[in-house]
Amino acid sequence: MSEQLRTPLKKPIWTLVVLNLADGFLTYWGLLAGAIEEANPLLSGLPPLAIFSVKLLLSACLAAFLFTPLVRLESRVWRYFLLAANFVYAGILSLHVIWIALLYL
Repeated sequence: MSEQLRTPLKKPIWTLVVLNLADGFLTYWGLLAGAIEEANPLLSGLPPLAIFSVKLLLSACLAAFLFTPLVRLESRVWRYFLLAANFVYAGILSLHVIWIALLYL
C-alpha cells in the first residue's frame, strides 16, 4: 500500500500548514508596512508580532495532526473540510498578492 493511500489527509493538512504560515508572514509584513489591516476581528486588536505568533502556533498545532491517526482517516467529510479550508486560504493569499502588486508595482 502506498504512502498516499495510508495517509489520505496528509497532503491537505500540510498544504493548510504552509498556507497558514504564508498568510501569517504576509500579514505581519503588510501590517508593518502599513499596507493592510487585519480583517479577522479576533486578531485585529493585537500587534503584528502577536498576530504572527498566533498564526505560527496555529500552524504548529495543524502540523501536530500529522502525527495523529487523523491522517489515516478515510473520511470524505474531513477531506472536503480540509480542501475547503485550503481553498479559502488560497483566496486570502490571492488578496495578499494583489496588495503586494499594488504596493510595489
